[in-house]
Amino acid sequence: MRPLLEVQGLTRRFGALTAVSDSTFSIGDGEVVSIIGPNGSGKTTTINLISGELRPDAGRIVVDGRDLAGSTPDEVAAAGLKRTFQNGRVFGNSTVEANVLVGQTLLRAAVPLRRLRRVPVLRWVALVAELGKALVRTPSMRAEERDLDERVGAQLARFGDRLTPRRHHVAATLSYANRRRTEIARALASQPRLLLLDEPTAGMNTSETNEVMHQLLDLKAHGQTMLLVEHKLDLVMTVSDRVIVMDDGAIIAEGTPAQVQRDPRVVEAYLGTRRHRAHVAEVEAQGAAAATAGAVATPATGGAVATPPTGGAVAAPATGRVIPATDVPPLLDVRSVDVHYGQFHALRSVSYSIQPGEIVSLLGGNASGKSTSMKTILRLVRPSGGDIVFDGRSTAHESTADVVRRGIASVPEARRVFPEMTIEENLLVGAFTRRAGAAALRADLQTQYDLFPRLAERRTQQAGTLSGGEQQMLAFARALMSRPQLICMDEPTMGLAPIVVEQVLDTIERINRELGVAVFMVEQNAELALSIAHRGYVLVNGAVRLSGTAAELLANPEIREAYLGQTAQVV
Repeated sequence: MRPLLEVQGLTRRFGALTAVSDSTFSIGDGEVVSIIGPNGSGKTTTINLISGELRPDAGRIVVDGRDLAGSTPDEVAAAGLKRTFQNGRVFGNSTVEANVLVGQTLLRAAVPLRRLRRVPVLRWVALVAELGKALVRTPSMRAEERDLDERVGAQLARFGDRLTPRRHHVAATLSYANRRRTEIARALASQPRLLLLDEPTAGMNTSETNEVMHQLLDLKAHGQTMLLVEHKLDLVMTVSDRVIVMDDGAIIAEGTPAQVQRDPRVVEAYLGTRRHRAHVAEVEAQGAAAATAGAVATPATGGAVATPPTGGAVAAPATGRVIPATDVPPLLDVRSVDVHYGQFHALRSVSYSIQPGEIVSLLGGNASGKSTSMKTILRLVRPSGGDIVFDGRSTAHESTADVVRRGIASVPEARRVFPEMTIEENLLVGAFTRRAGAAALRADLQTQYDLFPRLAERRTQQAGTLSGGEQQMLAFARALMSRPQLICMDEPTMGLAPIVVEQVLDTIERINRELGVAVFMVEQNAELALSIAHRGYVLVNGAVRLSGTAAELLANPEIREAYLGQTAQVV
């Protein structure tokens, strides 16, 4: 197979850290190659180097005999390489159609003297000519615009009825899954020779992931060459011709999906101990026994909730950990909250509570209302009805800054660290609302470094150069700098390798157990979330459909219907 892309000795360093070390591989025309590995192994850095987002310290990136190493992103795109991003990047204030049009390079008819744009003195001549073309629309420009309109329609049609009816919707109003679909459609708009996909299904549930998998298989059948970074191994093994495994910046294995699955180095580096899977199996077994022993239905939610002993705390059947007592006032009490976005009713009389020191998971598919619930607690979205009471007092007339000062911190979706700032500067931002002296801040910084030694090692490193897992740890530590009573976590395991997911779950348990901080966690993966939670709630179409302890929800057959989307519509 003729190589379309040849990577030879690719190396990139960030200070003393070598993120990619002497990587060499090739991709044949029409081939699908996936890169897997734990967070921090160098996968995204490799895609960033190939796409021109970063300049390599050494090595070659050859496309059709031309070395693109060190080229700018627009030069790489002009060579036929288009990409998506790990955390998803759409233009929120533009329509779906406009986002897809951005994927096209500039109209050829509208850009005369293109080559002069790179000449420092003469580039102004090209810009003036371009302005003249924009003011006087030529027949060739109108013909090209009609062709682009047809291409946009064709790309949206790839996703069935997910995007076509939403062609003129503003991207910010789309569900998370549809924003990711829009990004993929944008990358495909100019019919790229090589499609670079960085975590295209991150944050998607099982049904949505399967849709994307079939769309990738369709692209593969039509000869689309792809380089894919993805943590969902079922998808990787289904669509890939070859799989490359990276760890600590180096390629440790390469071969067919079957060969890679059998490689013990891959199991050790990528999958880890899989403690949480064994834990989930235990939860399911004990939960089933508890359900058989006499769980009762709760008319208010339709869920199954076992009747606890009266007076004080009860032992969690999942882990033996103590469930916080329910005979004290809740730390957070959400009371019949409604939220509207215009005519759209996003939350419908939603009620739930969190006790001091408790871990509560809010589950549901995309567009079920999970993130809206968290934004409402943080006062980023104002409810149209109901009330939210924190620590005995309503937050109805408070701002986001007010609720943060009172003790609610946030770990947002996709981490949202400040990439150009150092780790320590990011941590200090977390204490911005506090009135604390220098000595207290130094003590709190040291507490975070003791809790997250990896951050201590890299305190002067720019946050944007960290791996996804390291950025998640930084987001946790930044939230803790405000000394909260409650941390709201939005998709804390999204886009992380299995072994890093375990580390994140362990960290959440430690924060809860050692610091006594209550945790409210929005999570796509029900089994992972319930493996560490005391209780959970399941949202369907903006309303609470199920609630109960973690064991009860895992044992309840209704959760597959309500959460996995077997009867609910996926949007």
